[in-house]
Amino acid sequence: MATIDYRQIILEQREEILLDKHADYVQREKKGEVSTRTSLAQIITGVRRCGKSTLARMALKGLRYGYVNFDDERLGGLEATALNSILEAVYGVYGNFDYLLLDEIQNVAGWHLFVNRLLRNNIKIILTGSNSKLLSSEMASHLTGRYIPVELFPFSFTEYLQAQKIYINNPFTAKGRGLATHYFMTYLHSGGFPEITYNEENEQTYLHNLFDAIVTRDIIYRYNIRHIRTFREIALWLTAHFSTEISYNRIKNIFGLGSENTAKNYVTYLEEAWLFVTLSKFSFKKQESLRNKKIYLVDTSFAELAGKSDTENTGRLLENTVFLHLLRNRIRGDYEVYYYKKDVEVDFVIYSKRSVNELIQVSVSLDDEKTRAREMRSLVRATRELHPKKATIITVDRKEDIKAEGIDISVKPVAEWIFEQQNTNQRK
Repeated sequence: MATIDYRQIILEQREEILLDKHADYVQREKKGEVSTRTSLAQIITGVRRCGKSTLARMALKGLRYGYVNFDDERLGGLEATALNSILEAVYGVYGNFDYLLLDEIQNVAGWHLFVNRLLRNNIKIILTGSNSKLLSSEMASHLTGRYIPVELFPFSFTEYLQAQKIYINNPFTAKGRGLATHYFMTYLHSGGFPEITYNEENEQTYLHNLFDAIVTRDIIYRYNIRHIRTFREIALWLTAHFSTEISYNRIKNIFGLGSENTAKNYVTYLEEAWLFVTLSKFSFKKQESLRNKKIYLVDTSFAELAGKSDTENTGRLLENTVFLHLLRNRIRGDYEVYYYKKDVEVDFVIYSKRSVNELIQVSVSLDDEKTRAREMRSLVRATRELHPKKATIITVDRKEDIKAEGIDISVKPVAEWIFEQQNTNQRK
């Protein structure tokens, strides 16, 4: 068996990151959450190709750090016992360093033992991974609380504007709102994967290859899925049913699975690989909250995989995008997001400090009187039960204040709402 030249691999990986022409294009909103001063390990997780290692390198710019990418096929099947040889090779290439960036570390079984040893030796560690299990209670117990989680998504709308070099001086003027709405509609369909944002020529090929890599490498191989074709069909079926409530029993019946538990496991695997994000139903009964779920795409570009999006999908795409923005805007769990469904439905319930802070309804337009009446009725009924501090309807371009049955409802254009949320988050 040939000896692996780890030093050569590390050297070539170093050359690759030096050639990364997009590394400084966009100042990611999560950059402030990656600290170079903490002695705790920092774990950045998110879907493949969303910019995790770039975020880490931006935080480490100007500092002495070593880098290893474990998603390199030459390091496939690496045992934890080989990590010491990897460490030796990193020192051989980089010299002395204060920080170590380990990319896609979940590919190495037993990695936590290695990381714990480095932490004991006062080496500051940043890890990235495309599997949310890195943040699970299992990993927390392995690192005995010595880590800080950072969740990263593809570009937000404001990051997308930066990447496209589009500058809107004042998004709250008539001109600014109009321009923001125009560019938002493009973002709504194209999504925020950095490679697509920078180069839209091969968008469909890129998305199909990325989706296949996640399904195959991060799930089928990792969990030894036996019914490969069925699993792929379920993954694709779910991309067509984003922004909807899912039923494990329905999935079981459609695809002839042996049990609801198998369906639940499959959805969990897809969520752990960050292809989808699920949302629980709001309920004061925990079991009901855990049993009912809605499913969303981690990026709206994946909606194209099940067929070209048409105007009928715009509402679901808008709801999906608002949900992702709510997740991005959380600062380490300062609020929770749910959906409400009883006699009426409300898209999002913002829950914080044991009370409902806001109800949010998403609608492309309120021009149709039936739609307008339905959305207001849902918010009014839910408000009377949950007593939120405010109620909001997010649309594509409408702005007004409504009083319905004594309830104040604020209607906001989505782009303006995003800019407002962004400004609020920066002040925290």
